[in-house]
Amino acid sequence: METKYKNYIHKYIDKLKPFKYIAWFLCLFLIFELIWKICVHVGEDERILLVLGQDLTAYTEGLNLWTAQSIYWFMHDILGQDDFIINDTFLYFSGSLPIEIVWGCTGMKQLFLFTFILIFYFGPWKKKLWYIPLCMLILVFINILRLSTIFFIIREPFPEWFITVNEWYNGHTWYNTREVYYQFYRDWYNLFHRDVFTYIYYDGVIFILWLIWEEKIRRPFNKFLPNTSSESSSSPTA
Repeated sequence: METKYKNYIHKYIDKLKPFKYIAWFLCLFLIFELIWKICVHVGEDERILLVLGQDLTAYTEGLNLWTAQSIYWFMHDILGQDDFIINDTFLYFSGSLPIEIVWGCTGMKQLFLFTFILIFYFGPWKKKLWYIPLCMLILVFINILRLSTIFFIIREPFPEWFITVNEWYNGHTWYNTREVYYQFYRDWYNLFHRDVFTYIYYDGVIFILWLIWEEKIRRPFNKFLPNTSSESSSSPTA
């Protein structure tokens, strides 16, 4: 009976083995999110970055300005949008809602997240030393593309159907006043900035970059190692 029970356990463990890598990826994702929630907070103003109670906002100003200038360069110089305007870290189309680029718009959290995952994930360090910087460049570019797409979306005021959706989604009540109009305009922006594209950026791009690492770099590398079936061949410091 004991042997049968042990065989059943081993059989069950063998079925779970194919999922251990994605399980470790998800664990690292959640561990980082927990650390971030404990250590990093936004002040009363979204511009404020607090890390362990220390105000580090001043250290992000250069990155905010660089991000704003990069978006402007992409929109104005590359895409030829002559009515796209930059004023310090504020960006907008002529007549549309002006948006300020703050530290939360720079993709800084995502860069730290992906770096954290790759550092503690399985795979050879020599390959991590070039893959992590390459992916950081990709994430920066995707973030510029993400924000540029949002600026195109909010170039025109929100559609009429959004009024009903926003009353349900954010609990705001529509009144035909200037203040409420701009509140709904900001909600239209946040729908894409805070919700839709954030999940695509997190769950989409970062997952794909991890998947490329797992399927195209780590696994092929391990095939050339002796004893690849052992745990030592797939350790994080291999």
